[in-house]
Amino acid sequence: MRHRKSLAELERERGRLLERIASQRGQLSVEFVPVQHLLQFGERVAQTAQAARNFVQNHPWAMGTFGALLVLRRPRSIGRWVKRGLLAWRTWRTARNLLQAIQRQLNRTN
Repeated sequence: MRHRKSLAELERERGRLLERIASQRGQLSVEFVPVQHLLQFGERVAQTAQAARNFVQNHPWAMGTFGALLVLRRPRSIGRWVKRGLLAWRTWRTARNLLQAIQRQLNRTN
């Protein structure tokens, strides 16, 4: 035969669980402080990148002017920068695709 808990027992258990949850939340907030700084840095980097992307999309003439000035100023160094940019872009694309594949694989197993 099963023992059924009375309403008072359930309320006491609920109270203990709520106290435990509150304690764990407090402990988490203290332990999270060092990580929070890193996450805020990442958010600032992401916001800066998004602002730069928006600027480039909204002001293509500025990027064209900048590119033209570079070509006129140092035509030989442009080739090196184009190669570096292509390498960075390919690396980013490969890393992004790899991370997406890993994430899909993890989602399938969970």
